[in-house]
Amino acid sequence: MSADLEHIELLRRGPRPWNEWRAENPSIIPNLVSISLSIGDRQLGPINGGPINLAYARLRDAFLRFATLTKANLEGADLADADLRDARLEAANLAGADLSNAFLDRADLAGANLAGANLCGASLVDVRNLTKAQLHEAEGDAFTVLPEHLERPLIWTVGQAADTPQAIVRPEPHRIEEPREEERPQQGERISWLVGGPRATGRPSQADTPIGDHSA
Repeated sequence: MSADLEHIELLRRGPRPWNEWRAENPSIIPNLVSISLSIGDRQLGPINGGPINLAYARLRDAFLRFATLTKANLEGADLADADLRDARLEAANLAGADLSNAFLDRADLAGANLAGANLCGASLVDVRNLTKAQLHEAEGDAFTVLPEHLERPLIWTVGQAADTPQAIVRPEPHRIEEPREEERPQQGERISWLVGGPRATGRPSQADTPIGDHSA
């Protein structure tokens, strides 16, 4: 399944028009599968008219690295295999969201609601502001990669084989056009919606760089 081009264009207009459209069309499930937006179009926080309403949206395999999703409503969203590295998810509602096999390395999860969120196989290397209490509200497994300072909840591994590895090393995803250092959004920076257009939605092959190698 590919993304709905109309939904992509609506999202690129910014959080306010998008939220109005969601309010007027509550029965429509946004189809944003494999989207790869420009760095400007990924800034969906309060400073740019948010928080954005992406509840139950199809965002599987989406490229949302460095996205600002502060206070975003992502309840029940399909974010499986999504690239959310370095994303700002402070106070975001991720209750019931599918984050299986997603990359959340270095993302900020301060105050995020992870109740019932599926973190099976997800990578949370060096994730910021994640607490033990948040983990115990979420669902995970032996393949969820956690920061060194957080222990895996026992319930995650109950019933699994004793020789199941604690974690697996997964290569970080790489897109053809990674944001350059100067493109990274700064704290409090307002980014115009005129910046950039959508990137290609193709998903290239993954590199062999192990998780945790930040030299790239």
